[in-house]
Amino acid sequence: MSRISPSRSWSKPSPAGRRLALDRKWKLNVEAYGGRTKLVTLTPAGKDLLAWGDETRPNGHPMVCWEDRVLWNMTAPARASRLFEAAQRHADRGVRRIWAGQLPRQIGNVRSEQQRGVWHFHYQLPYETEVERIWSKMVERFLNRAWRNDHEQWPDPADRRRLIWLEYSEGTPTRGFYGFGFVKGGNPAGKTSATAANYMSRNAAGYMARNLVGPSRHYVSSRLTRQSGVTMRALRSVNWLYVRRKLIASGELDDTWVPGYWSEAKRAEVLGVWSMLHPPPDEASPERTPARRPRQRSASPASSPVWSVAPSSSVPDRLPGFAW
Repeated sequence: MSRISPSRSWSKPSPAGRRLALDRKWKLNVEAYGGRTKLVTLTPAGKDLLAWGDETRPNGHPMVCWEDRVLWNMTAPARASRLFEAAQRHADRGVRRIWAGQLPRQIGNVRSEQQRGVWHFHYQLPYETEVERIWSKMVERFLNRAWRNDHEQWPDPADRRRLIWLEYSEGTPTRGFYGFGFVKGGNPAGKTSATAANYMSRNAAGYMARNLVGPSRHYVSSRLTRQSGVTMRALRSVNWLYVRRKLIASGELDDTWVPGYWSEAKRAEVLGVWSMLHPPPDEASPERTPARRPRQRSASPASSPVWSVAPSSSVPDRLPGFAW
């Protein structure tokens, strides 16, 4: 029977625990993908729609006025979702002309708050095989063309603001209007999966740790979570097992480490993730994890990185006869 000291009381997961779980979720799932990725940032509109206000951050950075912040932040998630879905359909149609296999999908996305107090969106796209590079470039070009189309079709900022207000007040979006700013594509050659995972996990973890009210502010591809088994539910259970082990070691909890009422499926799921985070000593030895070498600045082919994860045999690295 479980017995716990009266001095201890269970509470909801701490912000530090949520941040740790979210950081691990991004890193482990992107490592499961294993290839290069591309980060694309969808920025908010400029000061023509989001005027500066009197408020400032503690560091002195000015913020957008309260009315414009509410108007933008309440409608931006739905508008960004519509925009990315349209970009994805556009890329799917283009890739289907040259490829009959499984279509690529985003690795994940994060919604984050700028210093001026309005939401912007980071998308992590696959960039390892030629099919994935073509698909990701089509998505990025569609996103980049959307804000140009907004300015061409509604050149007056008052008209664009009126369309955002209509969606906020009446819930009626305007077809073809998204209202965002320019798109930042990041490194054209793509980032390593580890670098991209660190960047995305910092964004996602920061907002969850602040315990803000609202829907989930991050998404990781279900393809990756099915493959790796690393979900927020499993990671919270891993954190809980870590606390139980500490309490048992200190004598404050009289129980088995893994609760007996867990089903076999949950036990296998959680312990599988635990083994990924806490490998046995022989797997974590220095011989198995060599030290990272300094980055070479030479442009010679011998200094180019060699990826340990090869592209899937079902997805060619190059498509013969295809040119941009």
